[in-house]
Amino acid sequence: MAKQYLLEVGLEEIPARFLLSLSQQLKERVENFLSEERIAFEAVNAYSTPRRLAVIVDGLSDRQSDLNERVKGPSLKVAKDDQGEWSKAAQGFARGQKASTDDLIIDGEYVYLDKHIEGLATKEVLTKMVDVVSQMTFPVAMHWSNVATPYIRPIHWIVSLLENEIVPFTFVGVDASNVTKGHRFLGNDATIFHPNEYVKQLKEQFVLVDFEERQAIIRKQIETIAEEHNWNVPINEDLLEEVTSIVEWPTAFYGEFEEEYLDVPESVLITAMRDHQRYFYALAKDTEKLLPVFISVRNGNADHIENVIKGNRKVLKARLEDALFFYREDLSHELSYYLDKLATVKEHVKIGSFSEKQARVEQGIKLVAKQLVPAQLETSDVAIAERAAQLYKFDLLTQTVGEFDELQGQMGQIYAEYYGESAEVAKAIGTQYLPVTSGGTLPDTKAGALLALVDKLDTLANYFNIKLIPTGSNDPHALRRKALGIVEIILDQAWDFDLLDILDAILLQEESSEWSDLKEKLGNFIRARVQQHLEIDSIDHDIIQAVSNVEHLNVYYIVKSAHELQHFKQAQSSEYRAMVEAITRVVNLGAKVSEVEAIDLTILETESEKALVEKIEGLTSGSPKEVIQQLLDLVEVINAYFENNMVNADDEAIKRNRQATMKLLTIFVTEMVDPRELISKFD
Repeated sequence: MAKQYLLEVGLEEIPARFLLSLSQQLKERVENFLSEERIAFEAVNAYSTPRRLAVIVDGLSDRQSDLNERVKGPSLKVAKDDQGEWSKAAQGFARGQKASTDDLIIDGEYVYLDKHIEGLATKEVLTKMVDVVSQMTFPVAMHWSNVATPYIRPIHWIVSLLENEIVPFTFVGVDASNVTKGHRFLGNDATIFHPNEYVKQLKEQFVLVDFEERQAIIRKQIETIAEEHNWNVPINEDLLEEVTSIVEWPTAFYGEFEEEYLDVPESVLITAMRDHQRYFYALAKDTEKLLPVFISVRNGNADHIENVIKGNRKVLKARLEDALFFYREDLSHELSYYLDKLATVKEHVKIGSFSEKQARVEQGIKLVAKQLVPAQLETSDVAIAERAAQLYKFDLLTQTVGEFDELQGQMGQIYAEYYGESAEVAKAIGTQYLPVTSGGTLPDTKAGALLALVDKLDTLANYFNIKLIPTGSNDPHALRRKALGIVEIILDQAWDFDLLDILDAILLQEESSEWSDLKEKLGNFIRARVQQHLEIDSIDHDIIQAVSNVEHLNVYYIVKSAHELQHFKQAQSSEYRAMVEAITRVVNLGAKVSEVEAIDLTILETESEKALVEKIEGLTSGSPKEVIQQLLDLVEVINAYFENNMVNADDEAIKRNRQATMKLLTIFVTEMVDPRELISKFD
């Protein structure tokens, strides 16, 4: 008969940011344990609150399945002595498997034993669930009392219940039982008589143990408050998840704050409420203006909620009072005050001041513009980016950013407009840090994209120059994220240029005796982020390697090449293979030729040789799609060439001429792809 099993680990409050991942880890560990122990089950359902991690296993079988296995023993030479009798090695093998030599089986060059292991009762096996609990891993862990085993938080109780029977085990001095604890303040201990009563009994003790149910209730409560007051309350999903992770019995409420604080920019108020106090904010439905109200969620019921509102108002008032003071203090200074101070503040102890960074970035913008104007960038966009570069770090020295550092850039935009800068310049300043995450929001103006791009390039160049290069998972300055941001900005803007040319110019601004090595390391670092981007796009690994193994670092062209090759491979697999095989033969020969020489048309011997040279002379650079088409048109000509011509001919002049042919065609091919990475990767 199918059974239910409940495992609950009761702890002190788990940090909200870890709750869901730990709940998922426990679920997966229980699933793996049951599978490894040969216990059939239908489903494992996870439950979690700040004070507990739990699973309920449904459809659990009564016993382990029996196990029939063949155990390999010693070789036949070792298992038999000179008289053909079983040796001590064979006898020892049989004895170790609790069998006799009569049970030994000869199969080929070895002896074996067929073993039948009868399955144990599920309850007996579940006592080993202590291993599941003890083997949990945590991003941080703590010791407590005299317990030697570290854990995410101290364990206070464990429930281990199969149907109505306690499955006993002990961990960190805590014995498993069928007694759980309710809400810390509203509930009591509760005896669970069966796993199917677990959720219901905890609800009676003011604990909503189902995370999704708890989250849905919070969402509904907030929506109800919004509807009652005709507000628009944006529900930030990350904040909702965090709030759900810190309460067991949620009750949403709202409070008001003084309207004078609305003088502070909305982004500051929202940050103070959302990020610092874990509050939701409200907008007027008709104007979308921020309202002087906040919405929060209490871990408890509605009793004496007015006192809770009063306490939260008091805390928020102090936070907003500081914000208002900082904002007014910031505006009491001229822009020149902050720009002058930038000369006294270093980006890093080994790097120059922020004033120097602004000057480098302004110069870097000019260098990039030379590659992009006029075909891909207007001079007006460059002028906006240059002006923004002259002052874009000034908000780092404002008191508001000192208190709310997550608003850097955003406050720069607000203050820049206050100081009379154009909206375009201010917008570029406001988006300088974008994207902040992989696949995140990107600058939505060309000037902003240009500033953000060069700022990140300058940061990478400087940190690489002082040997602060990420290793392994260690990346304290988020340089990988910045490099991926460079890739995403270029792709979003469809900027078609070789980044190595820009690195040349930017690195020449650095005081480094290892300029060439620095360029190579930085180029490879960015190239690795291009590969990461292509992996996210589900491009085949061999294609990623092939388009990356080129001398240039034209990010846009590399990514377009990968997508075109992937599409060609999937849509016309036989033609794709024929093309790859043909151009690989060329590149295998051409890559060995060191010098580029002109082809001597007077000593071409065969019609197929003349045909290939004629085709080569007609090749033109173009988009990856156009290049692929040209290579596809070459396949039959290349194949005919190799059928009728020996590249390494006996005649030295002819040999050099044919090598020159291979070299010139190789140069054309490897501008887009190194086919040697593809030839062995066919399905």
